[in-house]
Amino acid sequence: SEKRCTLASRRGARSLLSSSMAMAIDGGMPTDVAETEAAAKPVHMSRNFFERIERGNNLTKMGSSSKPRDTAMLIAAQARACVDCPTLQVVGPQSTNQGLKAIAISRTFLKESNDTDVCFQPEFTHLDDGHTGILLKIRKKARRTSGEAEAQQLKAASSTDARVLAGAISSFAREGRRMVIVAIGAGSINQAVKAIAIARKNVEEEAIDILCKPEFTEVNDGTTALRMLLLVEQT
Repeated sequence: SEKRCTLASRRGARSLLSSSMAMAIDGGMPTDVAETEAAAKPVHMSRNFFERIERGNNLTKMGSSSKPRDTAMLIAAQARACVDCPTLQVVGPQSTNQGLKAIAISRTFLKESNDTDVCFQPEFTHLDDGHTGILLKIRKKARRTSGEAEAQQLKAASSTDARVLAGAISSFAREGRRMVIVAIGAGSINQAVKAIAIARKNVEEEAIDILCKPEFTEVNDGTTALRMLLLVEQT
């Protein structure tokens, strides 16, 4: 009886040791569990965009709770690849704010590249539910910093009339002048983006267009703001 207990104990110990070794090899979990968890782990959208584009879907919808950094990774990955950059769909101030943050962050990711940068061009779109959204069409653009010092300075607030600001943008665009809009907060950023979209409509029949490069900046009191450089191009 004692021999049987001893043998059983030894077998149990060997089994436990084998299990422990397997767990150590697999990083603390049995092989089958590790494989199951690896298979269940979702693939980040910045790694599977080729398949999505092949299916004809290059639209990313942004919500108020969307994570800008994740979307920025997608934008930067597509900017580095031989594919078009994604178009972001935004609805409302918070969604627009997250979309602009994502583009600004993606530009910081792309600073590692010598000549690759991105910009966006907003336009209004009518949604199936009857609401009006904005499409942020992202384009690849050569990285340049010259000429920004001479840009016309503009400001946007949450109470800014988008059509009035659009009128100013349109006028400067017709003169071929660069502009910089500084906005703080979701409401201000939303009004600025709407103004750019309206201004693009104002000048679309004049063989010129407007594109925007957003980046983070700090104002005098240390508050983080969004700085939008507007460039004018011939179409």
